Amino acid sequence: MDSKLILAVAGAGKTYKLCHDLDPNERNLLIAYTHQNLDNIRKELKKRLGKIPKNTHISTFHSFIYQFFILPFESLIFNHFNVSRYKTDGITFIDPPKPNIPKNGSYIYNYRYIKKDKIEHYLHSKRYYCTRMSKLIMELKDTILERGILRLELFFDNIYIDEFQDFREYDYEILMHLVKAKIPCYLYGDYYQHSVSGINNSGKPFKKGKNNLSYNEFIEEIKNNGITVDTESLSKSRRCPEEICQFIKEKLDIDIGCNNENNGQVIFLYDEEDIEEVISNEKIVKLVYRDADKYNFPAINWSYSKGDTYDSVCVILTGNLSKIDNENFIPPKSITTFNKLYVALSRTKGDLYLLHKKNFDNYIKNNDTI
Repeated sequence: MDSKLILAVAGAGKTYKLCHDLDPNERNLLIAYTHQNLDNIRKELKKRLGKIPKNTHISTFHSFIYQFFILPFESLIFNHFNVSRYKTDGITFIDPPKPNIPKNGSYIYNYRYIKKDKIEHYLHSKRYYCTRMSKLIMELKDTILERGILRLELFFDNIYIDEFQDFREYDYEILMHLVKAKIPCYLYGDYYQHSVSGINNSGKPFKKGKNNLSYNEFIEEIKNNGITVDTESLSKSRRCPEEICQFIKEKLDIDIGCNNENNGQVIFLYDEEDIEEVISNEKIVKLVYRDADKYNFPAINWSYSKGDTYDSVCVILTGNLSKIDNENFIPPKSITTFNKLYVALSRTKGDLYLLHKKNFDNYIKNNDTI
């Protein structure tokens, strides 16, 4: 069945398009990676339709795979590991033990670690490790993966997946099997917002050996899985003003267009009085790279602002970005820093204030704001 990835730029309206692409009269499965994404989907559906359609099932990805691929086939799972089936009790978000742990500047074997050929590798106190459920399914793919997909084909007409760029490794592999099911599968995501959250930041599909896949290589990777890629429908931001879009395009070489009439400028802060005025203005959201809670003025980490829209924003730059106001500016080599910067720059629907780290540090020193 034909599947499609709709690639978006920041503020283009991924959730809006997903909820307006959906036919409320059909049996739809909507999957997102986080509860925040699900809340946004629910709000948009209620705004459009007044309610959640009764035939539309909305779920986080991990809840989805637990309900459709693990619970119905537990007897098969336990048979695979040659153990008697016992009552399990849902999902745990506890991190599973790693095979090696640090000690005295080196690493030693972790005696609490259980190898993958034992059912306890995937369970903690009768609960499935959230981060190992997809691994379990792929380890037993010949036993339960195809059976789970057949059940989906019975229950749903369409599958919609939000924030596709957040899916990695075994999660991503499961999606690549879903897109080959006899159900249309629609994926929505922004390539340049991957590796931002602090979790799920490595592995397929973005790694190519020791390097990250470029935008074009990523598209080829997706096409090689039989998925059509749409780079046009969500190529213009409904949030960022024209000048901010142009700034992002110039500095980061991201092809982001503007599809709104919002007014806003890029404003660098150099003067102490201007810095004081912006920092003390609570209507201007301050975005810092990390440790936002250590300041005695309201601030948000760059990565935590993902998915948000603000009236105006002040981005406090890191020292490595000191030349961003120069024509010869070179973007960060770190893909995580690059993408976090993109997220921070693209949150505003009004003015974008930029403050160099040196000037910010001087302001902190003179005003005792930590």
